[in-house]
Amino acid sequence: MRRKRYSIGVIAPSMPSAGARRDKVIKAISYLEAAGHRVSVGEGVYNVLGYKSGSAEQRAAELVAFLRDPSIDLIIATTGGYNSNEMLEFLDLPQMPRSNKIFVGYSDCTAISMALQAYDICTTVCGPMLVNFVDYPECFEDLFVALESPELEFINRSEVWESFEKGRFALNPMQRLPDKGALAQGQALAANLSTLNLMIGTSYLPPFSGRVLFLEYDREEQRALPSLERFMWQLRQAGILQELAGLVFGALQPSVAAEQSESDTIERILSEVTAGYEYPVIYNAQFGHIYPSWVVVNGRGVRVSEASIWITRE
Repeated sequence: MRRKRYSIGVIAPSMPSAGARRDKVIKAISYLEAAGHRVSVGEGVYNVLGYKSGSAEQRAAELVAFLRDPSIDLIIATTGGYNSNEMLEFLDLPQMPRSNKIFVGYSDCTAISMALQAYDICTTVCGPMLVNFVDYPECFEDLFVALESPELEFINRSEVWESFEKGRFALNPMQRLPDKGALAQGQALAANLSTLNLMIGTSYLPPFSGRVLFLEYDREEQRALPSLERFMWQLRQAGILQELAGLVFGALQPSVAAEQSESDTIERILSEVTAGYEYPVIYNAQFGHIYPSWVVVNGRGVRVSEASIWITRE
């Protein structure tokens, strides 16, 4: 199947593209151009300002420029990091016109994705960034398949990896909490757990009612499992979990999974924080800071059945 050729704008909303990250970004751009896509690189992509690629105003201006550029179809982040959320007040989203552009990123880019959805600016995708290409060269093909396919089934591979250096690890099948419903239908909404928590109480959260929430967690603290659990309780206490039509939780990284014990498991955590809610809760999904990771187009229809998860254009 011949893929559409995109006009792509590249931005660096979080960490700078320096050192090994710069090399990965350059290789990804070369691949995209060789595949027939037109790539425009933002002026600040290779800037370095400490652990950021520029000031909040500079990074926001770069994103706004591509959102307003009629020649750009697709905006892709170079990498994640920690500080995309500080850009949001400089985007002037209430004055931004709705467009048919697509914004792609995950992890810290959840902040941008949430805000663009909240103000209905454009389609957003929880999908690959440029630095992912070296560890998983098929990542962009997965992105284009997700964008262009009318229907897509999400299934787990038997092996995945965090990076080539860390090697592959076995991924067990998806699991479902046994005391929950088996069927659900709603619109997809994908997010990084810790970044989503940063958005609570702001004007940058999209509606959660009737959504199937895909969550992934990336280790940030020495004790990751307790951190994950308190983030989940914040979602419950903020009223977010009770609004959902379904919850899909991504596979834990091996270092996080190793913290589990007989009494402390992801199953227990999810069971306790969703107590009283009848919708399906699925975990160990092939989604998050692993390769390959499912590409989730926010706003697409999701059908959860007893045996499968399907994404549709409905």
